[in-house]
Order: sequence, then C-alpha cells, then structure tokens
Amino acid sequence: MAEASTRKVSRVKKDIISELPGNIHEYILGCLPIQDAVRTSVLSTRWRHTWTMTPHLIFDNQFLCRMMVKISKYTDPELKALKFVSVINKALLLHNGPIVSFSIEFPSYECDSRIFHDFIDQWIPVLSRKSIKQLSLDDFKLGEYTAHHFSSLDLTHLRLISFWFSYTSTSGGFTYLTNLELINVAISKQCIFDCPVLEKLTLVVCTGLSHTNFHAPKLKCLHQMCDEISLAGFENLGLKNLTEFSCGLCNCLSELEPSETSNLAKVLCSLHNIEIIYIAAEFIQFLAGGGSLRNLSKPLHNLKTLNISGINFVDSDIISCLLCLIRSAPNLCKLNISADIYTEFSVYGDLRKDYRVGDLDDFTIDQLKIVTLSYFEGRRAELELVKYLLAHAPLLKTMSIHRHAIVTKDVSLLIAEEMLQYTRASSRAQIRYLEQPVYRL
Repeated sequence: MAEASTRKVSRVKKDIISELPGNIHEYILGCLPIQDAVRTSVLSTRWRHTWTMTPHLIFDNQFLCRMMVKISKYTDPELKALKFVSVINKALLLHNGPIVSFSIEFPSYECDSRIFHDFIDQWIPVLSRKSIKQLSLDDFKLGEYTAHHFSSLDLTHLRLISFWFSYTSTSGGFTYLTNLELINVAISKQCIFDCPVLEKLTLVVCTGLSHTNFHAPKLKCLHQMCDEISLAGFENLGLKNLTEFSCGLCNCLSELEPSETSNLAKVLCSLHNIEIIYIAAEFIQFLAGGGSLRNLSKPLHNLKTLNISGINFVDSDIISCLLCLIRSAPNLCKLNISADIYTEFSVYGDLRKDYRVGDLDDFTIDQLKIVTLSYFEGRRAELELVKYLLAHAPLLKTMSIHRHAIVTKDVSLLIAEEMLQYTRASSRAQIRYLEQPVYRL
C-alpha cells in the first residue's frame, strides 16, 4: 500500500513540460505574448529564468493595448511614455541571452514621442551587444528629428512604419541586411542606403528613395504600394536582377500623363530575370498608358507566374496590355486574373454584350498549365480570353473560374455551356468552378 502511494506521488510530482529540451521551452515561450512569457517565471524554480533566454522580444499590439489600459490613469504624456518604456527597459535588463529579433509597436497618441526617441538611442547599443538580427518598429511617429544609427547593428531584417529617415553618408551602410520593409516612411535627400546583400525590398507609401541614395546590387524581390508612380524610380533603381516584382497604387488614376512610349515597356523591359509578377489595384491602368504593344521588344523568358488584379474587361487598352504580357512570356506557367469589382455594374451594360478581345493570333503559350479567373462576369471579352487560352495552351491542366455574385445561376449555366464548346489544345484541360475568389496580393 505504501509503495503504491509512493509511485502515485512520484507521478504527480513529475513535470513533463519542464523536462523538455531548452529549445522546446524557447519555442513555447515564443508563441506566448511577452507578458505571459514573463509570467511563466512563477511556475517553478526551473522556469524562473527561462523567459530571459528567449531570443525573440516582441512587444506587439496586444502588449500595446494592455499597456495603454495600465497607463490611462496618468494624464501627463511624458509620464505615460516613461511608464511604457520602463517595462521594455526592465525586460532588456533582465534578459540574459542573445536577441535574434526585437519588435515594438509604439503608441501613436497620448504619449510624448520624444521619450521613445531618447530611449531607442539607449537600446541600440544593448541590442548590438546581444547580436540582434531582426528589428521592427511600428507606428513610430517621431517627426524629422529622428536619426537613429540602425546601421551600427548587424541586422538582416529591418522593418519601419511611419518613420523619418535622415541618414547621411557618415552613418555607414547596412552590410548584412537582406530584407528591408519601409511603410509610410519619408526619406531625406541626404539619406544613404548602401545595402550590398539586400535581396528583398518592400515599399509602402514611401517617398525619397531613388538611384542617388539607394544601392542594392543583389536585389531580387521588390514589393511596392504607392500613391503615385514615378517612372524614374523604375528606370534608375537598377532592377535588372529582380526575380519577383509586385506593384499597386493606393489611389485611382483620374487621368494618365501623356506619353509617347508605352509605360509597360518602360517598367518591364529591363526586368530580364523576372520570374513572378504581381500587378494590383490601378497599376495595370498605368501600364496600359502610352500606347499599346503587340509584345515587348525583349521577351520575358524567365517569367513563370503572372498575377493581375483589377482588370477592367471593357477597357481595350488594359486588355491589350494583358495580351502583350501574355505574348511576351513564352514560358509562362501560371496565370491568375481578378476582374475589377469596384466599378458599378451598370457602367458595363449587358453581360452578353458583343465586346471582343480582338487581335488574337496563333501564338501558343507552350508552358501554361494553370489559369485562375476570379470575379468572372461572362463578358464577351472574358469569354474570348478563355477561348484563346484554351485553344493556345497545349499543356493546360486546370482553368479555375470564380463567378461574380452578380451573375445569376441561369446566366452562369449559359456561360458554362458556351465554354464547353470551345476548342482545347490540351486534352487534359479541365474547367473548375470555385465558390470563393482566389486572392494573390
């Protein structure tokens, strides 16, 4: 009896989680909000200092919301900011191991932002000694007096939101940076970005970056969302090594500036190594400006995936631009197209309106295997495109079609019956109908 009780007590005392390897502990803590990770110190003596070795210190939106509730009893913006940074200071002071990633979402109101500015200057040397690799500062509104020396850190990933960059050439370069994300960032003319190994660049509503202050000879991936387009930005940044490119416009284009040459050619002709292109929002309208082309002067031989959203199938210039892209990509494998869903349906008129794509030739898309069409309305231009792709893609496997909600079941049946009559170059080609649209951007 006593022996059975001893075995029972032994089973109760056995702590399976605490006996897991240290890297598993780090993974568990990394999945918890920073406050909860710190609270694990009360579980047992073994867990008391475990959180201090976690390589990821993430003060995210959840942390921000909790802190704003705690400091709401104070009215002085400076005191609120001091209370906020005191928690981060304590975490850095108690942390014992290397820090791989450090992320903070700052309050954008009710706090004195100058306090954050002062403490970031103090955190940078600490983070440098802890060999930080990834740094993210979100909703950081400090005005034009910010000039933190992030280049003193051996970062591989830097993400800044709502920031003013005022680096000069004396600030040095980002020697090890491979991934740079700038969101709502204003960059001074004196700023120098020297990124010799940068491979991925994300720009969202950024100003001031140009060939004069940006050097990234190994850049492979560029994602850009902007208020307006400057062709000089594409022509001068030196993007010849890009393999992935995406671009969208935040605002509608009321009218395009007159151009004697095609915008499509200006933007894409230098992207000889491009493999994936994402075109979003109003950017397709911009590319269609400056006159239509049958095909680019230099084919995009490496282009394998083409994603376009916001296609207006009653705009002949945009359709010509689409066809030009298809013809200029002889090795295209995947084509994803989403129709424009923001224009009132009444503008387009009858679904069965006799509107033809036109200028469809015998050019074959030899490598095309997958096609996805979202928000399909059954317009004549859409049907002609489907007919063209089925007839000119000998390796086509699947064409997936998601119909727009405005298309009734009766009309949808008529459309399906018509498409069944189309000639197919591939005996394996199948048409699938999707309940949900396919989002690629």
